Amino acid sequence: MKQLICGLIFLFLAACGSGEPSDENGQAPVLEFTLDTVQIDANGEILFLNNSLRFADLSRNKQYLYNLNSQTNTIEQIDLDKLALQALLPFEKEGPDGIGPYMFGMRLVEEDKFLMSGYGNHALFDSSGKKLADVGPETVPSFPSEMEAGNVLFPVRLPETTASYAGIYKVPGEREPWLLFWDTEEKSYRKIRNPLLEKSVQYQSDFNDGTTALHISGGEYLEVENERVLLFLAGSSDLYVLEPGEKDFEAYTFENGWLPRERETLFPEKINDRALFQELYKKANEEIFYHKPIWDGSLQVYYRFSHKLEYEVGISPSDGLFPKPKGASVFLTVYDADFSLLRESAVPELDQPPSYHFAKDGKIWVFENIEDEMGFVRLSFDM
Repeated sequence: MKQLICGLIFLFLAACGSGEPSDENGQAPVLEFTLDTVQIDANGEILFLNNSLRFADLSRNKQYLYNLNSQTNTIEQIDLDKLALQALLPFEKEGPDGIGPYMFGMRLVEEDKFLMSGYGNHALFDSSGKKLADVGPETVPSFPSEMEAGNVLFPVRLPETTASYAGIYKVPGEREPWLLFWDTEEKSYRKIRNPLLEKSVQYQSDFNDGTTALHISGGEYLEVENERVLLFLAGSSDLYVLEPGEKDFEAYTFENGWLPRERETLFPEKINDRALFQELYKKANEEIFYHKPIWDGSLQVYYRFSHKLEYEVGISPSDGLFPKPKGASVFLTVYDADFSLLRESAVPELDQPPSYHFAKDGKIWVFENIEDEMGFVRLSFDM
């Protein structure tokens, strides 16, 4: 199981476009960004920064950030208005209220309820650490008999529901993932194919040179933002959007800008040669990697970062299997509330891929480790 977890390497790159006037290089004018940095008062505690807030989530009003500390089995509640730790919410690892040994993620689904997800283990907990219910697809009686293998990674609860969930379902031996929907009250489920998940197959690969074995994922993501379910790849600018109460996703494509729509570097199904793997890995990461769209309610727009990694010439033996980048070029795409593309811009103020980020108070907050303390670089700009 540990090998499976370690093998989930997400590596994908994407692109998008804009209808703005271009300069002589074919790029839209760069926005003028203003940056400031804030630091969180930990009140004498040591906050968990090891995962760069990968397992963090925001309250609906964006006052509180909740960060899962997998080492101490606690959730750190951060007051973003006061820039201070508010509370530590304890959880148990084992027992009837245990969250389990292999936690993949945490989502805040109500103001005091958390969806905790692990390998084959998805359950709701309240803020006191009490387990309320198992909510994974295995709770549907007909599900295990038909789909015994595989796992749903990072499922979401559908907006405006209390018992309906969705996730990307991966079955061993099947390269194309499924979209899986299930309802824990109606005890029903359905699985569907999606063109974006079909496209993800071309970014997957299994590497094994006899000493190291790992799987390169297709970079598939399912997220809830602004009461919409978003399906996207890191290797494509396309978005699939599910509105509340609907059953079918609507596709959005962006072809009229100066960033390419698709990542061009594709991986063969299997790679046994270490040098070839390193070459493709480096080439792919030099193309654009698209991040999750985030919603800015104050301006009624979505932001989406992307980046290209930059490397030195050649590959150093000291890098190990994965060549180490020297920096990154970072870009920002802005969409309106209906996903019409408004702006694209380079972000020269950032020289590394953005870590966990969100929009609040008209600014984009990007996590920054400031001498082992939690901090945020905040970007503001005029459209």
